[in-house]
Amino acid sequence: MDPARADEVFVAALEARPGSRNRQRLRVLGAFVAELAWGLLPHPSVSDLVVRRRDSGVEVLRLEAGDPHTSGDLLRQAREAMGRLSPAAFEYQWGLDRP
Repeated sequence: MDPARADEVFVAALEARPGSRNRQRLRVLGAFVAELAWGLLPHPSVSDLVVRRRDSGVEVLRLEAGDPHTSGDLLRQAREAMGRLSPAAFEYQWGLDRP
């Protein structure tokens, strides 16, 4: 039986962006400095939205989550779409690569 909803097949989460520990520290420092500048400087993205298959854990989508203040919105959008779309419709709408 095929799954009715995409959230039965996929799981979405915010994960640290790839890179060395020093690179991650620089991103966090950049976000802190941008916050101190009252938003006059663009915030660096410190995390990615990652969608994985539930059965295998294979990553099927990675998107830069953007501003740390709004990255949760992207995660919420992905999870809401998974809750209402079929797996095929979610793959099409979000541009997932099929295995």
